[in-house]
Amino acid sequence: MSSASSFEVKIFPAEDTLPLVLQQWLILHQPHAVFASPDWYSSLIQFKQRHDCKPNTTFFWLFIFQYGKPCLAAPLEREGNKFRAVSNFYTPFNEVFFDSTMLNLTQAWSLLINQLKSVDKRWLSIEVYPLFPVQLNTLLSLQKNEHVCVFPYHFSANFSSEFSDFSTYWVNRPSRLRNTYKRRKKALQKFENSIEIHTELTDAIRQDYWQVYNLSWKIQEPSREFINWLMNWAEEHNKLRLGILKINGHAAAFQLWLINGDTAYIYKLAQDKDKDSLSPGTILTEHMVRTLADNDGIKRIDFLLGDDSFKTLWMDNKTEVMGAEIFNQANFWGVVLTRLYKLRDLIKLKTGINFSKKAFVKKTSGASDE
Repeated sequence: MSSASSFEVKIFPAEDTLPLVLQQWLILHQPHAVFASPDWYSSLIQFKQRHDCKPNTTFFWLFIFQYGKPCLAAPLEREGNKFRAVSNFYTPFNEVFFDSTMLNLTQAWSLLINQLKSVDKRWLSIEVYPLFPVQLNTLLSLQKNEHVCVFPYHFSANFSSEFSDFSTYWVNRPSRLRNTYKRRKKALQKFENSIEIHTELTDAIRQDYWQVYNLSWKIQEPSREFINWLMNWAEEHNKLRLGILKINGHAAAFQLWLINGDTAYIYKLAQDKDKDSLSPGTILTEHMVRTLADNDGIKRIDFLLGDDSFKTLWMDNKTEVMGAEIFNQANFWGVVLTRLYKLRDLIKLKTGINFSKKAFVKKTSGASDE
């Protein structure tokens, strides 16, 4: 990587419109076409500004240029001298934008951490979540050269499954699930029932979704705006798959899936709790996987975040998802906090007392804990 003098940092407040050339650069280098796209972060920031942040928090895009050419960008939020990669309970994935012809992943994060001093010479910390193993290992490797100390913490879990076709997938499901499906499918035949999968929205479909959501056991959304935006955006980009199971003409289970390439992401599940005895969610999930595998060529199902036990019945792979706090060792209080955190970890090792962010994790992993 080039010397520090070859880089320039520019800050663009989130409420300002980015220059068109930078908008295009973000789209070209987005880490994920759904969960780390410029549109995603723009809507997420707007939501957080209204519902999910402290009054003194500011949001901005940090761009880093090398010899006048953009090479890295990150959406960040700032509270005093503490930074956070923009994230909240809707976020199942987090990554920086970078030009892979100029940087690799390690160099990208190293450059971002190194250039935070351009924003605040005395920055204290930056927090990043959720992180998958490769991302966490990348951040941990920065401790060697960037004068920082990284403290990981458990955040959630990700469940996924890969298959060549639906028959292969279904025969590999546990007998418990397949038998439950058969029994519930038979019981459901006693009622008028139907399953619909929609790629386009109508007012009636949206009303069905929120009706089921309100009748479910789910913790209520602070606002409907982000999910409504996501459904509209996914419809516009042909990534929307909405599954509805109706019993006697009324929606009993509703699932919001998002398609990207050969992967289907299960983002939101809800079912009328009064219909739990019929397991409409189980019937609908089987139908969704089978239909998307046959019609959309899906080869991978991703349950996103949430360590719910029922997901082990549907998925084959489990990955621990972490968060990390990174403390600047050039800041006196960064050093103090580092020592306190190390003492905390030593106490945990010696006594077994767990200082994990349980309440925080429970709140923020709810986007996909269905």
